[in-house]
Amino acid sequence: MSKLYFFRHGQASLGADNYDVLSPKGREQASLLGGYLVREGLNFDQVFVGPLERQKDTYKGVKEYYEDNELAFPAAVEIKGLKEHQGIKAMKIALPALMETDEYLKKLSLSSKKNPSLAMRNGMLGFQYFLGNWAEGHFSVDGIPSWKSFREEVREGLEEILAATQKGENVALFTSGGTISAITAECLGLPTEKAVAELNFSIRNTSFTTFLLTGEKFNLLSFNELPHLKKDMITFV
Repeated sequence: MSKLYFFRHGQASLGADNYDVLSPKGREQASLLGGYLVREGLNFDQVFVGPLERQKDTYKGVKEYYEDNELAFPAAVEIKGLKEHQGIKAMKIALPALMETDEYLKKLSLSSKKNPSLAMRNGMLGFQYFLGNWAEGHFSVDGIPSWKSFREEVREGLEEILAATQKGENVALFTSGGTISAITAECLGLPTEKAVAELNFSIRNTSFTTFLLTGEKFNLLSFNELPHLKKDMITFV
């Protein structure tokens, strides 16, 4: 039996020119995660990481904590299938046209103009709405890989990881919320693509979701654990 730990990256830089960079809080979250893993005495036989900078930097933050305590932490193998969907980019492209036709998005925009304090809340509601509909194929965006292709890439990446995992190993994987949602969905058999997309919004930064691999059986053990973060350190973007 092997245990796989899927770690979501630390808080990224929402609103900055480059989202794919950990914020100062995101770097602190990664360090706190490393501290927790060291205190728990967790050692890993293999480490995999996605190609995004926020995923790699979270891995580096954990690795540095191990090394600062004179403990080994394996070099990471990059897996393309651990990257994130491009829902944020897709929405930015699609939004101008949707604002002309979609009544729900227009309602959220009007609400934010009337009460600017609701802008962040309405922005998240709008993104959840867009992502669910994009995942179901109701919205299409030229030049952006589809949700379907994202799901296929995640499946291929998972197959590669499981094939490389040896019996009895602890494996660490640094990835993103959408990827963890897609893998969890494979185990639970979630009924719709919208349900998979919505699960994405439950997964907090540097949380870990664990799976057991026993022979050919791959089962969910725990979901979205955050024992290393106090309330004021918990984020979701």
